[in-house]
Amino acid sequence: MENKKLDEIDIAIIRTLQKDVRTSFKEIANQCNTSTDTIKNRYKKLIKNEVIYGSTIVIDPKRIDKGNLVIIGINVVQQYSDSVLKMIQKMKGLCVVTKSIGQYDIEAIFLLENIELIGSTKDKIEDFPQVKSADIGIFVDKPLLCPKNFEFR
Repeated sequence: MENKKLDEIDIAIIRTLQKDVRTSFKEIANQCNTSTDTIKNRYKKLIKNEVIYGSTIVIDPKRIDKGNLVIIGINVVQQYSDSVLKMIQKMKGLCVVTKSIGQYDIEAIFLLENIELIGSTKDKIEDFPQVKSADIGIFVDKPLLCPKNFEFR
């Protein structure tokens, strides 16, 4: 599967598990008119080739009163991007951080309980001497982490 396009069965496995990760291999096999062993082997191969990274559940933080998902776009002095990334990795409430290309050098997603914590987190990031600027965005709806409209072809 390395550098190979996904076929209809691979796509069906991924699409079905995006909807409900608890769907059995038997049920997927029935949908694909193939054997359960074929689905199991394809699933293992998708994991081995790092097309998928296992399974998880997604929690809506607003439903359990845990705050807001906040994205912070950060511009840094370029030669210090690795050290800024490491500092951000230690911050409270961090969900995801990555280097990026485009408007920001680094983008980080935090789960933060209130507006004061959002502001202080931004301030802490801007206090790093290697940071030029940081901009905040707040998710107003649930993020779609497994986009159904992702094109495989």
